[in-house]
Amino acid sequence: MPANPPKFGVFSLLSIPRQGDEADLVRGELEINCAAEAAGFDSVWLAEHSGSRYGEIASPQVMAAAIAARTSKIRIGTGVSVLPLHHPLRLANDFAMIDVLSNGRLDYGVGRGYNADEYASYGVSIEEGRERFEEALAIIRLAWTQETFSYEGRHYSIPPVQSVPNVVQQPHPPLYIAASSTSTIEWAGTNLVRMLSSSGSPRNIRAKWEAYRQAGLSAGHARDAVEDALANSWVVKHIYVAPDDETAIREAGPAFMWYFNLTANRRMFDGPDTAPPLEWWQEHGACYFGSPDTVAASLADWYEASGVTNTLCWMNTGGMPTERVLESVRLFGEQVIPRLRG
Repeated sequence: MPANPPKFGVFSLLSIPRQGDEADLVRGELEINCAAEAAGFDSVWLAEHSGSRYGEIASPQVMAAAIAARTSKIRIGTGVSVLPLHHPLRLANDFAMIDVLSNGRLDYGVGRGYNADEYASYGVSIEEGRERFEEALAIIRLAWTQETFSYEGRHYSIPPVQSVPNVVQQPHPPLYIAASSTSTIEWAGTNLVRMLSSSGSPRNIRAKWEAYRQAGLSAGHARDAVEDALANSWVVKHIYVAPDDETAIREAGPAFMWYFNLTANRRMFDGPDTAPPLEWWQEHGACYFGSPDTVAASLADWYEASGVTNTLCWMNTGGMPTERVLESVRLFGEQVIPRLRG
């Protein structure tokens, strides 16, 4: 067994590949996220995207509020909230409300985003993304920790204001960042912000964790604090469980390949520019599709090779039928989680 008991989250992107399926799949994704609580998952994580069918949660706070109202224990995370596309005071207020409605269950994952079309649709220059991100995060932290505050920056100017409601978690909800590039990983370590990482080879993941560790220590953080942040960081894995391997691959494979026909999506998971077959992704550990025995064994091997035990389980890659995903979530909760937690 790993040193740290493994934690499991459901990663929710809400892909809708076919026009006309929106209402059913949106309601189905909400049902899947809520079912994760009864299945024994620790958290759900909502990814923000807009303007494309591969991701349609344009406002994670809306979905988060719906989940908070229907659950009582599972933590609710963003994976991630794209800070440069929105006014940070609005984000601070919205997500403070989520923390209150959920009674302190918010995990706030943030990022700059990477899609130039999304930036353009909001009238924001992607070249300003890093600066806007850093200013926005500073404002959100002030809003969550100060009775009143003001801010003057290059992109945002806020006169003295009281931000309400107050968050439940003190000093503020845990912060996470989408971390792929070396510069972002080093920033995360320097600022002791936990990481959300797309999957890669065990060697790449170990290198990311070590880069974070060195950045955190170089910034003067105590080793225990750095190791705690890493122990609470996550890696995404595409997972689908069925009674047998053949059924799992038959049901999940086509939707998975639809999603990874996009070059940008492949690059996030260390994939090549030219679309490879499903077997390539399986051989490189990006997806675990199979029976409970197969998936549990694959994850155990991953823990041993990577050293990372917190898994964001992307159970619905590519917009599969809700009933199938619910069954996969149930099987994972009943037969995979107990084996890995011992």
